Amino acid sequence: ETPPMVVVGVVGYVETPRGLRTLTTVFAEHLSEEFKRRCYKNWYKSKKKAFTKYSQKYQTDGGKDIENELNRISKFCSVVRVIAHSQVKKLNLRIKKAHIMEIQINGGAD
Repeated sequence: ETPPMVVVGVVGYVETPRGLRTLTTVFAEHLSEEFKRRCYKNWYKSKKKAFTKYSQKYQTDGGKDIENELNRISKFCSVVRVIAHSQVKKLNLRIKKAHIMEIQINGGAD
């Protein structure tokens, strides 16, 4: 059985002669504990500080820095992918870390 997925961020790729290169990545302001657990080897001993400074970008200047990054993705990137994770908590298993994957979403006209 597969749990529901949640979008956590957006990645923009630019085509180069040697393949795709990441231009920029934008994460959401509020990230679930399941996603943050995947960033740590030992969640129990950690200080749980992942993405705390990144989420402050949304408060400074009304989130202009985040808007600029999203505009760069829409202007320059040829491949756009979404970072998504599963909601493992809803599975009733012993797993607590989310499974993370990129899903390509580009296509269509504006």
